[in-house]
Amino acid sequence: MKTNNIITESSIVREIEEAIQDNHHIFTSMGVVNGLAGVSLFYYYLGDTDLSISFLEKAIEGLNDSYEGPNIVEDIISIGKLLTFYVDNGLLQQEDIEMYFESYDPILEELFVDSLKEDNLSPVTGILKYVNYFVQRTKYGKKDYTLFFSDVVDKIEKLAQTDAETGGIYWISNVDRQGKKLIELGVKHGVMGIVDSLINLHQINFQKERVQKLIEKALLYTTAHQFENKKVIFPFCTDDVSEAKSFSFGLMYGDLGIAYVLHRAADVFGWKEYAALALKTLTRASEIRDDKKEIIKDANLFYGSLGVASFFKLMKEKTQSNFLEEAIQYWYTKTEDYKIQESQWAGFDTTFNKFDVNAQLSFSHGIVGIGTALLHFEKNLDFGFLSFIDYEK
Repeated sequence: MKTNNIITESSIVREIEEAIQDNHHIFTSMGVVNGLAGVSLFYYYLGDTDLSISFLEKAIEGLNDSYEGPNIVEDIISIGKLLTFYVDNGLLQQEDIEMYFESYDPILEELFVDSLKEDNLSPVTGILKYVNYFVQRTKYGKKDYTLFFSDVVDKIEKLAQTDAETGGIYWISNVDRQGKKLIELGVKHGVMGIVDSLINLHQINFQKERVQKLIEKALLYTTAHQFENKKVIFPFCTDDVSEAKSFSFGLMYGDLGIAYVLHRAADVFGWKEYAALALKTLTRASEIRDDKKEIIKDANLFYGSLGVASFFKLMKEKTQSNFLEEAIQYWYTKTEDYKIQESQWAGFDTTFNKFDVNAQLSFSHGIVGIGTALLHFEKNLDFGFLSFIDYEK
């Protein structure tokens, strides 16, 4: 079912394209999620392959000694993912991209080895961001990363803590929350992010029994911590702190990411109880409304209305169910509520991380992502762009 075109995507996309053309020079980040390569992806979906390739080339050229962005490793990884995406979709040939990986894989391998000296498992900032990249490389490249994967599973087992009450396992997040490091449950900085990476390893047949055991125990812990009679199913964390009573709603934190991993685990292993819990979690999330803008503050992908609408659209297809349609329509049409400003950003304004010069334009926080999502609604596409923030089709 095509979403009702209430907010006239074509008009907004034109405004976004004009803002991109006027402002793309400000990017210091070169990657997809936060930088110039995200513009390449926008133009790919817009249907302008020449500009898509042009911005891709500019992004790769920007990975040089003059790089001034916040995270060159993230940029290298996401451009690598974009290159394989373009090969899969016929925009590039395999021989077009080999030089990139020959140049940057050895750098990432060295950085991965260094990262093992730390106890940061995060798929965003830690060891698992490399693991997820190398899993992808095993699908497209010829290198054997078995020793790397073995080292990281050793680290995951070493850092796992057993919960006496449930018999499950958990990991303490590496993110500092006002002086505290918590047992977060979410898919980006918490237990379910580690589970998601373990599923990646299982799917390439790496030590399947060992990996499955870790997944089972982590899900046992996570699913034992559910709210009763609240808007959402899962707390932000399980510690005895005020944050444990809070919840988040969006692609970065909260029930949406947990539901995604539950559904993925159920699909891979045939676990009916987790499939049912994923649907329960999605159903509860689909009932959330925010007419007063108390939960969702803007339209972007990471924290905003179009991230939620796009996620529900993806999960509607994955679950083959129609109960998410009303929520998709609600969050999609909420986008017009956030287009209220006359500004250089096509009338939008990101709420979080404005300190980053890349944010207002970017795929994750800004109008490149807003435009990409609107193009998927307008053209009734498959929302495959969410794979660049680790929500796979």
